[in-house]
Order: sequence, then C-alpha cells, then structure tokens
Amino acid sequence: MRRLLLPAASLCLMLTATLAQTPESSLLRILSNQTLFGKDFSAVLRSLPAWNSYGEREVAVFAHQVVGSTRHDTREEAQKGAAQLNATFLKVQARLKSEFSALAQAPSAPLHAEAIAFPEDDSYRVAVADSSLQLLNPELTLERLKKELGAPQKVAYVTVQNKTERRPIQLTLYEYADGQVAFAMPDLSLHPGIIDRVLINVRAVSAAAFQEAR
Repeated sequence: MRRLLLPAASLCLMLTATLAQTPESSLLRILSNQTLFGKDFSAVLRSLPAWNSYGEREVAVFAHQVVGSTRHDTREEAQKGAAQLNATFLKVQARLKSEFSALAQAPSAPLHAEAIAFPEDDSYRVAVADSSLQLLNPELTLERLKKELGAPQKVAYVTVQNKTERRPIQLTLYEYADGQVAFAMPDLSLHPGIIDRVLINVRAVSAAAFQEAR
C-alpha cells in the first residue's frame, strides 16, 4: 500500500508547489507588500483598468507619481492624452477579484492625470504626479527587495536614450511574477543603491487582478 500511496503524496506536493507559484499568487504577494509600497499605492492599483482602457501598456510607479510609457513629442499631445485618461478614470469601473479583495480595504486617493516633461528621454508623458502621494517606499534597496520577495526571476538591462549627446541612463530591472512587475534601479541617481520605480505591465496585471471592466 505504501508504494501506491507515495506517488499520490508526491503528486499532491507537486501540485501544491505549482499552485503556490501561480502568477496570481505572486502578484498578490508583491502588490500587497506594505514594505515595498506606500499607503496610496492602492489607488494606483485600482486605476490600472482605466490605464488599460486608455491604451497604456506599462506604467512606472515612482515614490510620488505614476508615469505612462507612451512618449509624446509635445506637451499639447500629452495634455490631450491626460484629458482622455481623466475621462476614463470616471468611466471605467472594475472590481478586484476575490483573491485581491483585501487590497480594496485600503483608502483610495483621487487621481488626476496631467502632462509632464520626462527628462530621461526628453519626451512628454501622461502622468499622475502629486507630492502628497505615497506610492513607493523611497528608501527601497535591492537588499530589502530580496528580503521581502526573494531573488528575482530575471535581471534585465535597459538603456534609456535621449535626444541630446548626454550620457543615457541605464536601468537594471529585477523582474517578478513572470515579468509582470519589475523593480528598477538607475545607474545615475541622487540616491545610489535605491530602487526608484516599479514597472507594471498594465494589461497583464489588470487581467490577473480584476474582473472584466465595464
């Protein structure tokens, strides 16, 4: 009997380990970690379906702002995009899936999009920028990140080109949840060794964390 039971027990352990490592469970563990994020991060999370409906593929969450990845050549173009996103904030409604429902208990600050100059690549971006927002731990280090989430699944490197001859910024990305979330550290920073932004795959995280938007 023992020989018959052992494979079943092993299979059960394998299934348990697999379930524990699903993208949804990884996302929940990451997005609910209060050591990594600030008290207003839940507002960013709840806004992702609107960003997705607006057509943004990725947002960068800094300590006090959320910046879209779409580059605009002029401020006027970015202002039009901000107006569209603000309308989408009011129109799109989506509920978190049951696994993520605890995140909905946190108070949600109102968000207002605007056009900003993004000096890293000399573009204009649509962003939610407010110095009163606390979105990301401003003292987050790689050591603290690994302590909270373990080793990243992948480490990648991105060069942010600009329109002048100044030295481009190099970003080191520490990827989790199959690349849906990446913590980034720039090589040129006033605060060396600090992770200054989190890159979130808008479509993937929206699909994983929310019921269908309407």
